[in-house]
Amino acid sequence: MHQRLRTALATAATAALTGGLLVAGAAVATAAPSGLQGDFNGDGYRDLAIATPLAEVNGKEDAGGVIVVYGTAKGLDPSRRTFISQDSPGVPGAAEGWDAFGTAVAAADLNRDGYSDLAVSAPHEATAAGQDAGTVVIIWGGAKGLSGGATVANPEPLAGSYFGLSLAAADFTGDGKPDLAVGAQSSADPSWKIRLARGPFTTSGGHGSLSSYASPVDKPELTAGLVTKDAAADLVVQGQKINGDTRGSSVFYKGGSTGLVKGATLPPGTNAAIGDLDKDGYGDIAIGNPDEPDTEPSGSKGGEVALVYGASAGPSATRRTTLTQSSAGVPGDSEYGDGFGAAVAIGDFDRDGYGDLAAGLPGETIGSDYDGLMRTGTVMLLRGSAKGATTTGARVLSQNTAGVPGTAESADAFGSRLFASDNDRDGYPDLSVVASQENDDAGAVTYLRGAAGTGFPAAGSIGFGPGSLGRPTAYSDFGERITG
Repeated sequence: MHQRLRTALATAATAALTGGLLVAGAAVATAAPSGLQGDFNGDGYRDLAIATPLAEVNGKEDAGGVIVVYGTAKGLDPSRRTFISQDSPGVPGAAEGWDAFGTAVAAADLNRDGYSDLAVSAPHEATAAGQDAGTVVIIWGGAKGLSGGATVANPEPLAGSYFGLSLAAADFTGDGKPDLAVGAQSSADPSWKIRLARGPFTTSGGHGSLSSYASPVDKPELTAGLVTKDAAADLVVQGQKINGDTRGSSVFYKGGSTGLVKGATLPPGTNAAIGDLDKDGYGDIAIGNPDEPDTEPSGSKGGEVALVYGASAGPSATRRTTLTQSSAGVPGDSEYGDGFGAAVAIGDFDRDGYGDLAAGLPGETIGSDYDGLMRTGTVMLLRGSAKGATTTGARVLSQNTAGVPGTAESADAFGSRLFASDNDRDGYPDLSVVASQENDDAGAVTYLRGAAGTGFPAAGSIGFGPGSLGRPTAYSDFGERITG
């Protein structure tokens, strides 16, 4: 047995319960596929992929898998779901102990057939090159949902390369063909690389040219999005500085026809989101840093979120701000272990044209430290405006908030992961919130439907965990990654 290498983001049953492909009522698209990112069956509704990289599969401990919940007119429907592992028909490889299939996931229409596909990594996969060489597979979208797959070749296979430790899928070259960025280790110095495989991809796993970039950080975490107004997506790379500085680092890479170009240094953090908070047409970058060190003599910040606003050449050097719970207008108090910024997401949840910021605080206590709900977790919402994210009208959501399913309990870690996506096609982005320790560490997702103004979350919001998705409730790292 070997110890799983954690990524930079980590601080961090009605049918078959094991391997194979479980499809429960997945809708079949009858018209032309929608082409929407995350719409794996092409029916016009975006779906949600939930990684469970430590799931047991057919008796193989920590083999890993991914659960896909399909979108409908009423939002995510847990009865329409697919469980995918390396024991699923057509998926390359085989479920093996400690592969951690699902460590990273990324959605895009990689073969340009109109259906979104899902890239999934198993960085601990043993190959002919040795242990922990890693693998990345693409599961193909289609009218019946995700099925089959192909392997993306590792350009430098070697033991301990952890190929696929991180993934990001987007059109980084602006040619209309989604590309795939892969974090991996190499024999070079510095050892960590970002491999960029240019699209389109073929059903056998082939792709266009491949570029490699020296990573500015160890164990790079990758976030893609549009910052400038050109057609090429950009990339934020985050992780621990190579010199061992535990504060970490974030670096911007601008996309373009020649690939990725290293740009501005950003505030440190472990995760990021890109969206337009001030409606100026440029993508703004929210950077979560839940592990910000103590600030003496006043104690701990309890985490922070940095906002870097976009401009024509990329991230602005001057329009930057950092928020903590000690900032004016931000609800709550900065306390050790709150984890403010453990996850961030941007979506126009009230559809006023301005992106809104959601930030997770999975360590937040509701009530006093003596008789309150310890580490139950909350999510903070800051509305966008012409000046960017504003604390005016800031809201804090917990499982005790009206309209939010479930009940707040100690050690739920509500807000561990966040993902914004319009799953019911009503024009309002919805918010999926992971509570990684819900139900004795089984984990759960709370799906909050978007609505106008203060109506968020809308009626029809639901919560579900591995048990309600036909999976065992033993610890599986449920929701370690979510995408769609």
